[in-house]
Amino acid sequence: MFIETIVILSVLFAAFLHASWNIILRNSNDKLLSMSAIALGHVPFGILGLISFGFPNSESLIYILASAFLHVCYMFFLLNAYRHAELSQVYPIARGLSPLILVLIGTMFLGEYLSKYEIFGILCVSVALILYGIQIGFKSRANLRGFYYAAWTGCFIASYSLVDGYGVRVAQNAIGYTSAVDILSAALLCLVLFLFNRETLLGISQHGQKTFWVGGSLGFSAYAIVLWACLHAPISIVYTLRETSVLFAILLAIVFLKEKITLGKTLLIGVLCLGVVLIKSSQ
Repeated sequence: MFIETIVILSVLFAAFLHASWNIILRNSNDKLLSMSAIALGHVPFGILGLISFGFPNSESLIYILASAFLHVCYMFFLLNAYRHAELSQVYPIARGLSPLILVLIGTMFLGEYLSKYEIFGILCVSVALILYGIQIGFKSRANLRGFYYAAWTGCFIASYSLVDGYGVRVAQNAIGYTSAVDILSAALLCLVLFLFNRETLLGISQHGQKTFWVGGSLGFSAYAIVLWACLHAPISIVYTLRETSVLFAILLAIVFLKEKITLGKTLLIGVLCLGVVLIKSSQ
């Protein structure tokens, strides 16, 4: 019971850290520059992680390579989604879709057992996020491309989540695995930017240093905690709790960006909290 409580609280803290760097992205005028700065900002912390905790074992290399590729795909689909729709629409849909995919794959093909409370809790979180994003989209009259890219972003989130959840179990080294994935992802991103958008790389060095360090530290810490949790709990549970970052993002936006409290946001917060309570009640 104690370790399950520690895992849940740790993942909720990771969700808060994740929401914090997303607020940085949300408040940015150049989202490609900010997202790239945050991704590259993982590197110094990844190097420190490898020095301190060592390299993951060779058996986990295939997972690291696959994860790095999927993370870069996720970034570019997310950015394309932002070009066609608002963050407040795209982000909940993408984040809500991934736990549903993970539950289906985990229970049907990978032998993960979930109680009825856990399944209902996951459904509460996922369906609430998706419906909230769709409602925002209709209200803002967003085009269908926004929904299309948001759905693909959710698929990539589920894909790298599944790969990382099992990869870290093979590695048995959460910090080392996170460090290796982040460094390789950053290297691939750098290559893509160098070939197709060198202005962004130059912009990071000139205007993105604060985002690099602050966003990088938040992002690295958040994902390292999530992968540590995957060593102790079902992958679908861990990543569902992580998606409560949307709850924290709403609260942070209300406090720091002075966004209004709406009925939709209030209902979403309530249902997300219900989902967390249901998941916790089964532990």
